[in-house]
Amino acid sequence: MSIPRTTNSIPDRTTPSPARRRTVVPVLVAAAWSVTYLILGLLWAFGGPGYPFDAGRAGMGDTILDPLPAAAGGAVLAVLALVSGAVAVLAARGSLNLPAAVVAIVVGFGLAVVLPDVRILMTAGYLPVMFVGALAGQVEFAMIATMLTWPSVNLLILMAAGLSLLVLGTREVLGATGRPIGFAGALRAGRYAVALAVAVPVVYAVTRFGWLLGVPVGISDEFLAYIAEITPIGAGLSALGLLGAILAVGMVRPWGEIWPRWVPLLRGRPIPERFPAYAALVVSLPITSAGLMYVRKKLSGEQMGPPGANAELGAWLPEMLWPLWGAALAVAGLAYLARRRTGRYLDHGRARR
Repeated sequence: MSIPRTTNSIPDRTTPSPARRRTVVPVLVAAAWSVTYLILGLLWAFGGPGYPFDAGRAGMGDTILDPLPAAAGGAVLAVLALVSGAVAVLAARGSLNLPAAVVAIVVGFGLAVVLPDVRILMTAGYLPVMFVGALAGQVEFAMIATMLTWPSVNLLILMAAGLSLLVLGTREVLGATGRPIGFAGALRAGRYAVALAVAVPVVYAVTRFGWLLGVPVGISDEFLAYIAEITPIGAGLSALGLLGAILAVGMVRPWGEIWPRWVPLLRGRPIPERFPAYAALVVSLPITSAGLMYVRKKLSGEQMGPPGANAELGAWLPEMLWPLWGAALAVAGLAYLARRRTGRYLDHGRARR
């Protein structure tokens, strides 16, 4: 009697699953950062050179590590690196358990959002504006290089490591708790989040474009005259914010799921679901960290810009809303991803398959 052959009875363990493959890059980034900053943190804790924060600065400082001496700040970074390394090892060996995933989220949020300050957003927003100004002969190219300093690059590295940990942690938590959100629920959450993600940059743009046009929106005439030379920079950053607001609307509109007709080569094809979602999540990090820095400074009574800015409502109030802007972008991105994974598309407000 012959025994029938089965071809799929034994799972193939040699080929990693797609979900496992997607964790390779975050694990590698977290592991590389852990090893590097464990060494650097211990070096700085014992008085080594290159410490990237303002050690022992009086007052609140731009980052929460600035008031600490280099020895304490280096020790904090070494501990965070050690924890990150443990998370990376556990993730490399298999799925994180729920406690480890929560630790990854907490440490990742600290590295990506709490520790950085406005310099990442300024670099990302001002560099294109300054580059255009350099091409027009209004700004010297040497000024662009001054923005790429080691302290600024360090903050970017911290954010990249934190983002990797957030990816590892949230993927496990979302997979272990609750049932997937449905199409209608994701669309509803996305619309509320997008509305907030549009309103905040519009408020910021009203003030900055008003200043550029000579209208003292939220500030005095004297203060506008004092900052007249730098109003084009603020307007340029506002323009980028408005562009981001327009793109955010696409996460709840049909043209955010199918490439529009005016896009050559891609028209009519589905937009990859991760592209808009991940872009929104990445952009939300520097916006939130910059906003939290302004909130800390305002609460501590520190100067928040040029002399006299603290007394001018329009000079500081829009920045207080940035944490809401960043959170709204993150929620909108997650809602978009959840809705797209239901397999349904928008069609002028009606769902279709």
